[in-house]
Amino acid sequence: MNTKKNSKNGLYAAVAGLLLFTGLMIYAMNRDASYVPSQLVGQPVPAISAATAQGSAFELQSMKGQGRWIVINFWSTTCVVCRVEAPELERFWRENASKSTAEPMFVSINIQDEIADILNYQKELSLSFPVVADRIGKISLDFGVYGTPETFFIDPKGIVRHRVAGEVDRNTILGFVDWLEKNPSITTLQAIEGFGQVRARSASGG
Repeated sequence: MNTKKNSKNGLYAAVAGLLLFTGLMIYAMNRDASYVPSQLVGQPVPAISAATAQGSAFELQSMKGQGRWIVINFWSTTCVVCRVEAPELERFWRENASKSTAEPMFVSINIQDEIADILNYQKELSLSFPVVADRIGKISLDFGVYGTPETFFIDPKGIVRHRVAGEVDRNTILGFVDWLEKNPSITTLQAIEGFGQVRARSASGG
């Protein structure tokens, strides 16, 4: 009898959890089409250890603990939206992330393209930032990436704070990092609202 009761309670809890997640996803998508639910939000960022397309070793651990935010962008050479956002990411890299200041750091991760294709893509679009080559897709799998582009915002403690699907630009990245810093204890729904507000201001030139 107790076993059946426990099983029934477990089933109710699972259904309630699924309904809550589904409700959150529907609400979020209605508020912001760029939002994609992620179980990583609120959790430590997964470790990344891989080679870059430029031939150097990359360890995400070496970037953590520097008191700086980290912006991680996943992309692929066949992604049309990635091509559109690439100049803005280059601007963010050149004007902000590449400097040894309190600006956010930037990690560009290509998913499963050949090294030659990555380098040709960067040459064509005049991109200078290093690219982590996720050759077998393990990194994207660890992050639960659905498609490209996707961008993750990691706080100075190494905690994933938000995930965005779709195009981002330099001003939105900087504005949202500033917003997150000023709102350290926000809920997922508040983060969705905050990102939408920041992106709207960026689009209007504010």
